[in-house]
Amino acid sequence: MDRARLIDIRDRMLAGMVADGFAGADPFDGLESAVFRASGLGQFRLARLAWLQAIKRSPEGLRKVVRIPKMVNPKTLALLGGAGQGAVLCDVRDRLLELQNPDGGWGYPFEWQARAFYAKRHQSNAIVTSFVVDALIEGRMNRDHAALGQAAGFVESKLWREGYFAYFDHVAVEIHNASLWAAFVLYRMIGPNDKTAQAVERVINAQKADGSWSYGTRSHHHFVDGFHTGYVLDLLDRFRKMGMQGLDNAIARGWQFYRKECFDADGRPRSFAGRDGYLDAHAVAQAMASLCRFGDRDGAIRVSEWAVENLFDPSRDLFFAGIKKDGRPDRRNYMRWTQAWMVWALSIMIENTGPNLSNLQDQAMSNFDPTVPISFAHPDPDRAEKEAALRTLPEPAFRTLYDITRAAASRAKAEGAMETLYGLTRGMKTLQRIGAEQGIILGIRRGG
Repeated sequence: MDRARLIDIRDRMLAGMVADGFAGADPFDGLESAVFRASGLGQFRLARLAWLQAIKRSPEGLRKVVRIPKMVNPKTLALLGGAGQGAVLCDVRDRLLELQNPDGGWGYPFEWQARAFYAKRHQSNAIVTSFVVDALIEGRMNRDHAALGQAAGFVESKLWREGYFAYFDHVAVEIHNASLWAAFVLYRMIGPNDKTAQAVERVINAQKADGSWSYGTRSHHHFVDGFHTGYVLDLLDRFRKMGMQGLDNAIARGWQFYRKECFDADGRPRSFAGRDGYLDAHAVAQAMASLCRFGDRDGAIRVSEWAVENLFDPSRDLFFAGIKKDGRPDRRNYMRWTQAWMVWALSIMIENTGPNLSNLQDQAMSNFDPTVPISFAHPDPDRAEKEAALRTLPEPAFRTLYDITRAAASRAKAEGAMETLYGLTRGMKTLQRIGAEQGIILGIRRGG
């Protein structure tokens, strides 16, 4: 795998997303069409369903004709902010806090009609709220922050049903990955609790004999797809790593099913288990992350190499939405559904695979001076090498570097050198994150 190429592609994509203000198209935003809204058909459920599916299946150029605006999705920001144990690529905390709803949750910036429910623009839901909360915590937000308290209240009081968490507060639709996500972030916010335990047990009990999970409990939710299977497995593994017992068998069976049915004979991901057809880039992104999580790095490398060769458009610095049944690329450009997920996945690949770690550390240390304040550009093509070097520092040198960087940031702030301050602040946050991983609590001296 050409790791340098992955870094280059990831950073070019990220730069484009930043330049666009993180605003873009989404497969499910068709109801925001100014033409459709003016027609008056939006008051009819079947019309909303038909229009949404028509836009979802139409060429990209139609979006301009029917005037669908580009929008910023909180889930896009969350994926770039570290949700799902991705890399913290952008400081999106303030932007996410601005988008929080009065009820404490977060939602999609568009109206949405599904077969099972209708959602208003920005209406809080389990998935977006969970991804945002996960990103805020990964970004080192204190768990006693008011925003997290409000989010915990929304999840616990508004989404809870009898044994599971609903997708929206106005419906009782049970979708397994959404319930598990809500259970997980509630656990992260308030610690072990009975509702999380019940929801996890319910998901475990919903596992089929072959190790799979249907998307949900309604008759039209009985399909099994690759990326939501990856969601469930990733979350169960995160629960296990936080000390929850009794998950090993479900994870093992689920992983065996995932590897057997959600990939074809060549190791390429499938959108839907057990059958080939349209391949969604979202499934490709999730596959890279799940393969890394469960130790199949060779498989992850094969998927990433295939994705770069078959899905990446270097002329536009973006990934195609997928591959059609006839093998041609689906050239549509979705900000949240495709670009954010692929940037997220490539970052996981960059951090977890590539050159031998010791060689990477040697390369980084050769150009690394721990007596100079640490600063990160945005994005920083040398981030991985710098972080590798930071992880090799003994604790006294690590603490000294933090003090040096903090002093430099204070000077930059006093002088009004904001660009310098931003780079140093990113350096301090990186030191805090790596320090926490190694049990080094910065700002507190041992024995002091």
